[in-house]
Amino acid sequence: MTASAIDPQVFRSALGSFATGVTVVTTALSADEPIGVTASSFNSVSLEPPLVLWSLAKKSASLDAFTKSGHFAVHILSCEQENISNRFARSGADKFAGTRWSKGQLGSPVLADYAAKFECRTVHQYEGGDHIIFVGEVLDLDQRDMAPLVFHAGKYAEARPRRLLPEEPSVLPDEGRFTEDFFLYLLSRAHFQTSHLVRRMAEQAGLTFSEYLTITVVGMNAPINEEDLVARLSHTGQAPSMNNLNEMTEHGVLTKSKDGLRLTERSREIFIDVLSETKAYEDDLLDNFSPGEIAEAKHLLKRIIELTGRDLPEIWPSKSGIA
Repeated sequence: MTASAIDPQVFRSALGSFATGVTVVTTALSADEPIGVTASSFNSVSLEPPLVLWSLAKKSASLDAFTKSGHFAVHILSCEQENISNRFARSGADKFAGTRWSKGQLGSPVLADYAAKFECRTVHQYEGGDHIIFVGEVLDLDQRDMAPLVFHAGKYAEARPRRLLPEEPSVLPDEGRFTEDFFLYLLSRAHFQTSHLVRRMAEQAGLTFSEYLTITVVGMNAPINEEDLVARLSHTGQAPSMNNLNEMTEHGVLTKSKDGLRLTERSREIFIDVLSETKAYEDDLLDNFSPGEIAEAKHLLKRIIELTGRDLPEIWPSKSGIA
């Protein structure tokens, strides 16, 4: 196959198999005229002297500024800077509006946030098909301890060090013990620790944990008959007895009709209060993790639920609301 016979879209798709970093490259012809573009073509050329390269399409409106300025700054974006990448990838917009930056040593705008940055003097410009390749000598650099943003197969990704499984066994039956790397132990401990808030709030509302689970199932499935309710909670060890349900009705937690059980106004308020508090708790907890880590954790937990729950009833239908 000759080069001219290769479909550009097929070529682009194949190139997408190679994961690249995401950068914003900036320059300026004057102090009040900052220029910036998103580029994934950044690469190293030489260590001695320190040289890097990147390329820009000939049809880019920013090409004239980069060819004439004599300098540029490359910012390797962190995994939290998708918005910056998207902003500088657009054409015709004021890309620097709302973005913190300052004038660099050579005059190129330097963004306040990045995983790494390189301020460069342009030393070579080459024709490269429909692009111009810029080679720069690095005169100043900075690096921060932040995971970089990655682009792969047309989507953003996140690069993190691989966590290898421990070589030692996590369960030692002969010794009658397990280690902190026992996966089921970690799941159980995480569950008990994160559900502590729910248990405490239920207790403050005068409910046992079993009673609180009962109102969540009723609230999200109402009206529901007693047999279906008990069946949904049967595998949790928290299923109420018929006597429990009668007591909850007598105490104004549940209301019973010919259609089934529903929440009372009091129990609905308790349910909503607990949901609000736990959502705030979740937000605070997840602030300690990157979007990629959160997405991976959710995917893993959903797979565990799928693999272990095939013969178990659905407790909370995923698309129901509080009734």
